[in-house]
Order: sequence, then structure tokens, then C-alpha cells
Amino acid sequence: MTKLVFLDQNVWVTLARGSWDKATYPKEYLALARIVDLVRSGSIMVPLTYANIYETMKINDPVRRANIGHVQAAISGGRVFRGRRRIFQETLAAHIAEKFLIPRPTPERRWFLSDLWFEAAADYSPGTYGFELSPRVLEFVRRDPARSLFDYLLNNDEAIRLDAVRNFSTSSTELIADIEARRAIANKETLALRKRAYGARLVIDEIDFILTTGRQLGLDWRTVRDVGSSMIRSIVLNVPILNVERELAVRLESQSRDVDENDLRDMASFTIALPLADVVVAEKPFVNLARQARLGGTYSTKLMTSIFDFLTDLDLKKE
Repeated sequence: MTKLVFLDQNVWVTLARGSWDKATYPKEYLALARIVDLVRSGSIMVPLTYANIYETMKINDPVRRANIGHVQAAISGGRVFRGRRRIFQETLAAHIAEKFLIPRPTPERRWFLSDLWFEAAADYSPGTYGFELSPRVLEFVRRDPARSLFDYLLNNDEAIRLDAVRNFSTSSTELIADIEARRAIANKETLALRKRAYGARLVIDEIDFILTTGRQLGLDWRTVRDVGSSMIRSIVLNVPILNVERELAVRLESQSRDVDENDLRDMASFTIALPLADVVVAEKPFVNLARQARLGGTYSTKLMTSIFDFLTDLDLKKE
């Protein structure tokens, strides 16, 4: 069976070094060649998250951006994890339906992946995007997802690219300010209390969507009282995207260092990829947070910090 592997941006940078100069980076080149072979054989699939695409898109040096973008497009095949809202929608509805014994269609296998690279942000519809893509454009992207992704990363309008980076950074700065304000209030509280508080915040932020999802399943949910405290706790615990965010966020906020924009991007990727991937290869700080929360065991996901260790592990399993 094909293993689903998530690589964070630092791993992509490592592989891109091997593509750039195999004489200077022979170890990275061999790792890159092995990953390509594994993808071609169908042994692994390596989709990107929105954060992967954004971090490559924000690189100012076009040559470096092209090198990393080519490696990402070739290995991922232009395939991406769908955005947070779609994954939350599907997993929330599945959990509610299971709890209330409501029949609903089983989604197709790996419904959370898309060949439309822009669906890493949100599922496409004219209403969601504010404009309509022609059938010819959609067919072009679906016919060659890797080429379409690479074209976007390399040939995007420069003014639009820079404006997007500025907007993301502005939004990140505002979010970090909220996080720091919350830390100042809760930093002396126990982990259990901070988890309850963060879970309550998640529910408050999503309550309208939760109520709407319940009504779509035939439940008479008009207020949080209709949902009930037990069901609210169950949603936070059992809908993976909420549970992973809560477990990582409370541990990240308990650290003495400041939260930065990189943390937000790592959080965005982990909340989506960790519950769905078979293997996550990422930097030590977030892998350690996930291990502290025992999220690898919860979702049967192998957590690793080195692409070289990942490949060695595959070799050992063959012996």
C-alpha cells in the first residue's frame, strides 16, 4: 500500500540542495534520487500543504524558488492536502453522524487530497473564490498538476506575489499578538486548564459552523445548549484538526521563547497532515511537541526529524 508522507519545508530545502549541486551535496542528492524512485514505484505519495506552497512562493530569489519549486512539483505531482475548512467539514460531519447514528455516504478514499494545487487553501467554487475558472483552465490543471503548480510558483505576477506575502505577514503579526496576550494571562495555569480554555476558544470560533453542520445532518441545533456540553467536549477531542491544534498550541505557548510566523505555518501544516499522513518528517521543535502530546500514537503516524532517517528506516524494514 502506498504510504502517505508529509515533508515540512526544511526537508524540501534539503532535497533541493541535492538537485542543485550533487557534487557539493552528495548525501542530499542520493536522498532525492531515492525519494523520486519511491514516488515512481508507488511506494510513497508526498502531497504538499498550503504552507509548503506559500513558503516556496515567498522566496525572493527566482533561481532558488525555481529549484525548490521544481523539486516540490516533481515529487508531489502537484497533489496537495485540501484546506482546513474542507477537512474540518468532513471530519466534523463524520463524527456527529457517528455519535447520533445518522447514515451518511462514505467519502472516497483519500478524499482529503486534490490535484488542484490551489485547493490547498480552499476547495474551489466560484462562490468561495469570488470568480469563476473556465472548464478549460480546470482541465489544464487536472491534466498536468505538477506543471501547473510549477508555473504558479515561478511565473506568478511579482506585484501580486509580494502583496500576498505582506498580507500573510500582517495577519500573522496580528495573530501572534493575540497569542502573546493569551500567554500572559494563562502561563501560570496547569496544562489541563489551558487545554480546556483553548478547547473552549476553538468551539467559540467555530460554533456557527458546528451548528450548521448539525442542522445539515437533521439535528435541531440552534444554540450551543442544543449541542450539549458532552458533545462539545467530544468534538474538540475527536475531530482531529481541533485536537491536534489544541495539543500543539498549549505546549507551544508554554515555552519561554516568543512565537513567530514559522510556528504558525508549522501549526497549519501539522493540524492538517499529522492525522492523515502515515509519516511526518519535520523539524525537531514541532515533532517534539507532537511526541509530548502522543499524537503519533493517537493517529498511527510515524514522527521523524530527518529525511535520511526516514530512508534508513525503510531500508531496515526490507531486511
